[in-house]
Amino acid sequence: MIAATILNGQQPLPATEKDQRSFSKSAASIGRHIFTDTDLSHPHGQGCISCHNPRSAFADPRAVSPGTVLGREGTRNAPTLMYAALISPLAYEEAFNEFGQEVHAWEGGLFLDGRARDQFEQVREPFFNPDEMNIPNSTVLAKRLRNSTYADEFRRWIGEEAWTDDEQLNYYAYRALGEFLKEPFFRPFDARIDDFLGGDESALNEAEKRGLELFKTTGKCVDCHLLTTKTWPQPLLSDFGYDNLGAPSRGAKDPGLGKVTETPSELGQFRAPTLRNITLTAPYLHNGSIATLQDLMEFYNKRDLEPERWGPTDFPETVNHKDLGNLGLTDQQVADLVALMEAFTDRSLLTKEVQKDNAFPETPPGVPGTESMKPHFPMWTHRLQPTFKKNPE
Repeated sequence: MIAATILNGQQPLPATEKDQRSFSKSAASIGRHIFTDTDLSHPHGQGCISCHNPRSAFADPRAVSPGTVLGREGTRNAPTLMYAALISPLAYEEAFNEFGQEVHAWEGGLFLDGRARDQFEQVREPFFNPDEMNIPNSTVLAKRLRNSTYADEFRRWIGEEAWTDDEQLNYYAYRALGEFLKEPFFRPFDARIDDFLGGDESALNEAEKRGLELFKTTGKCVDCHLLTTKTWPQPLLSDFGYDNLGAPSRGAKDPGLGKVTETPSELGQFRAPTLRNITLTAPYLHNGSIATLQDLMEFYNKRDLEPERWGPTDFPETVNHKDLGNLGLTDQQVADLVALMEAFTDRSLLTKEVQKDNAFPETPPGVPGTESMKPHFPMWTHRLQPTFKKNPE
C-alpha cells in the first residue's frame, strides 16, 4: 500500500514522489478509458466524450446535449473541458470596485452554476443524471466498471479490497477522471495570445491588436476575462465570476447560481467561461442560445438597444445593464474583437489529427507535467471521502 499521512490539514502525500507519479499516471490512464467508455450509461451509448468532443475543444457543438434516454436532453450547453481542472473552488471573494469600495462576489466552482466545489465533485454527477448517462445507482456503476474492457488494469491499480467494494471502486473512478482532466494536453497554453503576452509582437495581426486594445478598454472584456495571472502561472482568460448577461430564454427558466446560493439577486447568474479556444466552442452562453461569435459580440454591444432581436430573458430583474448591452462599439470594432478571439485558440487543437473522430490532441513540447504543477491544482474534496484513507497499491 502507498503510505500517507495528514500534515497540518494539508493533502496527504504518498511516501515517495515515485509513488505519487505512479498513482497519477495510473489514474489518468484509467480516467481516459472511463472518459471514452459509452457502455457505462443506461442504456448503453453515452459517455463523457459524447458531450465533450475533442474537435470542439471538448465542448458540445449542439445547443444542449441529448441524454442516453431517447427524448431526454439537458438544459445547458456542455462547456469546454480545456483548462477546467484549473478552475478554483467556489468561494465568496473580496474585491474592490472602481470607487475603492470593498465588494464581495462568488467566483470559481464547477458546473455553470457553481454547485460542485471542484472537479472531483463535478465528474460524479453526469453518471447518475437522468438527462445524461442515467445510471440508476452506484451499485450499477460499480458493476459496469467491473465488466469494462479495462477492468484488469483498473483492478491492478486499486487492489483487491477496493475492487470488491462498490463505494471504493466508484471513488477511484472519480479520482481517475479528475487526474485525466489534469493531463497536459488539456492545458497547453499554446495560443498566439500566449506568444504575444510573452513579448512576441508579431504574434497578432493589426486587427487582432486593435481588438486587444478594445478588449482592455471600451469592450470591458478584461473585467471578467483576465489577461493577468491569478491561480495559475499563465492567464486563464476568466475570473470565473458570475453574472446575468440576459441570455435569450430557451425552455424553462434556469435560476443558475441563485438556486445554489438561494439568493434572489443571483438568479440567472452563470460562471464566466474561459475565452481560451472560444472559436471552437459554439454555440454560446449557458443555454447555447447564441450561435456565432459575431452574434455574441453584437449581443454584448446592442442587447439593450435591440431587445426585440434577442427576445425575453429568464430573470430580467437581475440582468447586468451596467457593463454590457450598450457598449457603443462600431461595426469595425466589433469585427476587431471577433478577430481577436482567433488568437485565443490553442494550436494543438487545430491539427488534422484532432479533427478525426475522438482523437485527443498531442501535448506541445515544454508543457509541464501534472506532478510538477501539483500545488496549483484545486481538486481537494476527495480528501473528505472515507475512501481517501485507503490508498491504492
